[in-house]
Amino acid sequence: MSILIKCIYFVIMKLLVNNKTIDISLLDTKTAHIISKSIEFSSLISTWGDEIYFKTPIKGIKLEENARDTMEFGEIAYWVEGNSIAIGFGKTPASINKEIRLVSKVNIWAKFDTKNNNIDFFKSIQEGSLIKLIN
Repeated sequence: MSILIKCIYFVIMKLLVNNKTIDISLLDTKTAHIISKSIEFSSLISTWGDEIYFKTPIKGIKLEENARDTMEFGEIAYWVEGNSIAIGFGKTPASINKEIRLVSKVNIWAKFDTKNNNIDFFKSIQEGSLIKLIN
């Protein structure tokens, strides 16, 4: 008899933006493993509709098998083509109805608590704001 045990990959990293710290929980993905080993870095935020994204110095991430172009509020994505981390919180120019649709497929690699980090907070973030990823 064999028993399959699935390990849950649970590491907390932090995003610091607009004097607020957002705790993020990593998922068990290749992308999350690579990002968790990265050095801390800062970047400037870009916006696209109700999405923020920012460039990373992280190399070697490829599109994963389960990549998708829609996401839920509370998920954090890695956009391989743009070498960027993306957080969608509402409609983008590509959205159909109320979905959060990104420009292309992304790897979902982390989540954050939407009760402590609501949509209004993300709407207040301006293009050009500084964001820092802390591990």
